[in-house]
Amino acid sequence: MNAGETAASTISIELFESLQKAFNDFQLRAEQLSSAYAGMQEDFRKINLELDRKNTELEQSLARQEEMRAYLNSILESMDNGVVGIDDLGNVTNFNRAASEITGFDQSEVIDRPYIDFFRGGTDGEPALYQVLHTGRGLKRDEKVIWHKDGHPVPVSFQTALLKDKSGRRLGAVEIFSDISRIKALEKEMQQAKTMAALGEMSATVAHEIRNPLGAMGMWAGLLERDLSGDDPRKKTLGKIIEGLSKLNKIVSNLLVYTRPIKAEFRKVELGMILEEIVDFVQIEIERLGQNIDLKKNWEKEPVFVLADPEKIGQVVMNLCLNAVQAMPDGGSLSVQMERGERKNAGFVCFSISDTGIGIDKDKIIKIFDPFFTTKENGTGLGLAIVKRFVESHSGFIDVKSSPGRGTTVKVFLPLLKE
Repeated sequence: MNAGETAASTISIELFESLQKAFNDFQLRAEQLSSAYAGMQEDFRKINLELDRKNTELEQSLARQEEMRAYLNSILESMDNGVVGIDDLGNVTNFNRAASEITGFDQSEVIDRPYIDFFRGGTDGEPALYQVLHTGRGLKRDEKVIWHKDGHPVPVSFQTALLKDKSGRRLGAVEIFSDISRIKALEKEMQQAKTMAALGEMSATVAHEIRNPLGAMGMWAGLLERDLSGDDPRKKTLGKIIEGLSKLNKIVSNLLVYTRPIKAEFRKVELGMILEEIVDFVQIEIERLGQNIDLKKNWEKEPVFVLADPEKIGQVVMNLCLNAVQAMPDGGSLSVQMERGERKNAGFVCFSISDTGIGIDKDKIIKIFDPFFTTKENGTGLGLAIVKRFVESHSGFIDVKSSPGRGTTVKVFLPLLKE
C-alpha cells in the first residue's frame, strides 16, 4: 500500500467515525425528544383529566345554583307578602306573585322598568326604596299606602333593606310588604265597638233620666186631653204634644235596644213560619193605611230550619218590610222571597224583601246601617242599625242592591241549621 492509499484509508476511517458519532448524537437527541414528547403527552392527558374534572365541578355548581335559584323563586312566589327588588339605578328586578296581587300590576309590566313609574312616594315625594338607596339605611317596620293599579289605596305594612354582595358593593334595595286592609277594618270596627259601648253606658243613664219625666209628661198630657172637650181648639195642640212625646219615647227605646248587649234566646225555628206571620201582619198594615201595594210571597213549602231567636228575626223582617212600604208612598209592589244560598253562600238560607219604590242613591247605600243616619224626614236612623245588629248576632249578613227610582232589594243570609 503506497502513501496515497494509506492517506485515503485514514480519511475514510475518520469520516466514518465522524458519521458514527453524528448518528449516535442524533439517536440520543431523538430518544430525548421522544422522551420529552411522551412526557408532554402525559402532561396533556393530566391536563385533560383536570379540565374534565373542573368542567364536571362547574356543571354541578351551575346545577346547584340553578336549583337554589328555583328554590328561592319558589319561596318568593309562595309568600303572601309582596317582595319588590330594585337595582342601583332604581329599576325593578324582582316582583313576586303577592306583590302583583296586592298592587294589581303584572310582573311583565314592571320588570326592568323604573320603580317610580308605578309607585308614588309619601309626603316627601320619594319612595321608601329610593330613600334606602340614597341613605344606605333600611326601615325595620312601618306603614304606608300603596296605590293599586285601578286607583284605590291599599294600606300596607312594610320594611326595606339594602342589598350588597360579598365584597360589600351595593347591588340595590328590597322591600317586603303585606296588605293590612283587613287589620285596619278590624281596628275601625273595634274603635266603633268601643264608641258604641261608651255610648251604650251613657245612653242607659240618659234614657233612664229621660223616660221618667217623659212618662210623667205623657200622663199629665193624657189627663189634660181627657178634661178638654172635643171642640176645644187646645185639644189639637195637645194631641201634637202627645204625639211628640210618643216619638221621643220611641227614640229612647230604640237607642236602648241598639246600645245594650243583645240577649237572644236561640232555638230551632222554621224560617217560613216567621216570614208568614210577619208578612200577614204587614198585609193588614197596608190595608189599614189604604196604600195601593201588591204584596207577594214566594217560598217553597219545604220547611227550612235555622237556629235563631224568632222575636229578633221577626223584628228584622218587620222593619225591612215597613221600610219598603214607606219607600212606596204612591203604591207599588212588595215581594218577600226565601231561597237557599248558592255557591259562595252555600250553607246559608236567604230571605229577601224587594220593593219598587224610590230607591237609594249609591253614595248612601254604604251608610244606611250606620246609627242615626236616615233619609226620612221623621226617621230616627236606628231601625236599620238595629236590623244589622240582630242579623250579625245570628252569624248572618246583609246585602243591599238599589237604584234610584227603580226600587231596593235587601237580602238577609242566615246559617242553615245543621242537624
